[in-house]
Amino acid sequence: MRTFDHHVDLDLAGSRRPVPSLFARFRLSAVRMVRTWRNRVAIGHLNELDDHQLLDIGLRRGDIAEAMTSTFFADPGLHLTITARERARRHIRSGRTD
Repeated sequence: MRTFDHHVDLDLAGSRRPVPSLFARFRLSAVRMVRTWRNRVAIGHLNELDDHQLLDIGLRRGDIAEAMTSTFFADPGLHLTITARERARRHIRSGRTD
């Protein structure tokens, strides 16, 4: 296969997304707020787990406390997801518990 056998077809005019309407932006904001609220409720239930169960999902009790101290509009679920993934990456790379 040669480089000149392939070409990239860029349609710059068609690649733009239409600007969302005011209703669509309001709906998206409402969906994000509901998702954030649900994640906060679910994270509150994580406190019922013991330390071994939390470590099984890659979290520590301090991670939960840190996520819950974020601003109201910040999604704590995203924070915990990133924390758990980073801890898993470090564990796999080093071969030891963190």
